[in-house]
This record gives sequence, structure tokens and C-alpha cells, in this order.
Amino acid sequence: MSLLLSLTTSLLGAVSPAPLLQDPPPPLDLGALGAEIERGVARITGRPFKHPVAISTTNAEQFTAYAIGKLEEDGGAARMAADEVIAKHLGLVPKALDLRALTLEVLAEQVGGFYDPPTDSFRVVEGLSPDLTRVIMAHEFTHALDDQYHDLDALEEAREGSTDAQLALHALAEGSAMEVMERWMLANAATLDMAAVQESQASFSSEALQAAPSYVWKPLLGSYMAGQNFLRKVERRTLLTRPAPIADLDRAWAAPPRSMEQVLHPAKYWVAEQRDEPTPVVVPDGLVPEGWSVTRRDTLGELFLGILVTPPAQRTGIEVDPIKLLGLSYTHPAAAGWDGDQVLLLAGPDGAKATLLVTVWDTLGDADEFATALGAVFGPAFRLPGPEATPAGAAPPLSILRSGRALAVVRGDTQGLALEREAVVAFLAALEGSMGGE
Repeated sequence: MSLLLSLTTSLLGAVSPAPLLQDPPPPLDLGALGAEIERGVARITGRPFKHPVAISTTNAEQFTAYAIGKLEEDGGAARMAADEVIAKHLGLVPKALDLRALTLEVLAEQVGGFYDPPTDSFRVVEGLSPDLTRVIMAHEFTHALDDQYHDLDALEEAREGSTDAQLALHALAEGSAMEVMERWMLANAATLDMAAVQESQASFSSEALQAAPSYVWKPLLGSYMAGQNFLRKVERRTLLTRPAPIADLDRAWAAPPRSMEQVLHPAKYWVAEQRDEPTPVVVPDGLVPEGWSVTRRDTLGELFLGILVTPPAQRTGIEVDPIKLLGLSYTHPAAAGWDGDQVLLLAGPDGAKATLLVTVWDTLGDADEFATALGAVFGPAFRLPGPEATPAGAAPPLSILRSGRALAVVRGDTQGLALEREAVVAFLAALEGSMGGE
């Protein structure tokens, strides 16, 4: 679903909220506002718009209907359903959670505006204060301008099959829009009532967002915050962190980051000697047992694996303090050595479903750290099999297999999943061998 949203957070670090005022202001002249803001965004970026951008208003109900329609149109509903099963197998979300309903609720609660690449248009939520609308429009005009020069939908489609790569692209898009929006706000500070903007930002409901698991809010918020950190070449930002040069936005768009690892650790993208491209992981169909089929292939990446290795008790809710928000981490030490992964959702007889996750790591130490962290999350039953732990004549557990820097994890309905251990280990060994030395 290719939507680029303006969501909620604090002033100047930020995504734009969607509070509805108790006394709605009179309708805004979006055309006049748009002409003024379009000129400002073009001046800041040094790029003229190639053609006009259509602007209209929406409300939460209309946005939800639009989002559902886009999900159905893009086949995203089936992907979301499969991803929900994977997330529950891996313990990323509670088993009783309706992930689709919660995601739509969070988006509807938070959205202040969104850009739609196929129609080269954006919408802003009706009833916002004039100054907040102007701020959101600066953000959305940046999306439109980036789309006109780089074709956001084409970039997104080229990354189909990798949530990680698509999230990295979203981080660049949102980071770019944040950088330009902040410059626009500073350039127009004399005509913006910032106290009113802050007051309206504080007036909206965020109950769904604050109750959401980190699996929902971290990638959503990380697209904005980590995306802006990436462009500013820092892993964590403070109020003193310098803005990104506009030239760096153009450099990043010329060769967008290929993984969230590069976004979360900007040196792995910006510093030539430290550039770290992901290792492709493709699990062969031949490893899938007879009677089972692959219904979903994806790449999770460092951000989601960072959530996976965080003990559930430490998976805190979203931080609402603006200063602490700037310093949030979107990874975990046990996931920071990520080099590639692929996750498969397998469907078997009688509705059985299992998840196979294959990961590769930069070093043996990184693989050790990841395996140890998984043991802490999943408990003592989750361990590397060994002869001392396996009774004579019995098959060792299939929960985790490893060859050097490559690990395979199996979760879900695994009792009837007759994976051939030797074949899996041979694949892991070949995968690890293709990576070269540490």
C-alpha cells in the first residue's frame, strides 16, 4: 500500500497530528495555501515542480475506507494476514491481537495528511488549524516533489518481497519530508502561531498508538525519526544535531538505502569503507516438506529482529516525551550484526501453519549473540540441538539449526513439519560459505 502519511509527534522532530478542534475554523482556501507552500518547498530543495499537485481534504472515516481499498487493490490484505501469523509465531505480537484492525485504528487516529503517488495528489484532514494545515502541506508537497523526480511507486515495487527494503525506502521518504518541512517552518516562523500548533498537537487522542505493541509503532515512528537521523548521519539525535544538507537528500535519492541496517547505522551507508550491503537470502523450495507450501516470503531486517530479541517485558510503549523521543533506539545490540534474512510462512495439512526464519550475521560473535538472545526470549526449550540434550534414538528439537553465521529458526505448528535436518544444515553451510570471511 503506497501511502506516505503525516502522523503525530512533537514539534520539529516530527510528524503531524490530526486533532479535530472543538470549534472548527472556516474552510481553508487550499489552492491559495498550496501555491504559497509549493513555491517555498521548491525554493528550499532547489527543484521546481514538474506539474501541479492536487489537494483535497479528508476525515478519519474516509481515510480508513481509502486505506482498506488500497490494501485490497494492492493485495496487501493477504500479505497483512500472513504477516500477522508470522508475527504471532515469533512472539512479536499477542496471539489474541487483531493486528489488521489495530493498524487501521492507529493510522486513522494519527493521520493528518497523506500523499498518494498514483494520483499525484495529497489530502489533509479537515478541521485542522490553518497553521497546522500549512505545516502538513509542506510535508506532503515534499513527498510529491520527490515522487515527481524519483517515481516512488516504481522504487517501492522494485523492493516487493522485502518489508525491510521497503521500510528503508519509507524512511528515506519520510526523513526527506521532515527535513524540508522543518526548513519550511523555520523560514515561515514569523507567520506561524507555534503555540497554537503545539496546542492542537496536544489535543488529539493517541490511545490506540500508546496501547500498540512495538511491532506496530516502531516501524511507523521509525520511518520518520530514524529516517531523519539517517539523513543527518547520526544513530541518535539531540536538539543540537545539525540539519542534513539538501545535497545529501539528493545523494540518498540517487541510490536509496537497501536495508534498515543502513538507515539505523548511517555509517554503513554514508562511509565508503563501512558500506554494508545486505546478503541475499533465498530459501530453496526444495527444503519445503511434501504436503506443505510457501504462502509468504519476506525479509524482516534489523528493526523487526531487534524487536524479536527484546524480552517482552522490555518492549515498552511509545515514548511521549519529545526529548526522549529524539533518543529512541530502533534496534537492539543482539540484532545489530544483521547481514540478511528471509522468513517463510508455510501452510500444511489440516490448516497447519509454521514459520521458518533464516538469518545470516556479520560475524560468529553476532550469530552467537542473536542465538543467546532468542534463548532468553523463547525460554530453555529453545536451544541449539546437541547430542547431550537428545535421548538416544530420538530426533533433536527443530527449533533452531545453525552453521557458523547462518541460523534457521522454526516456530508455529512444527510437529507435523518434517523438515530434513541435514538438508537445512547443508543449505545454511552453503549460505554461510557464500558470505566469505568475517
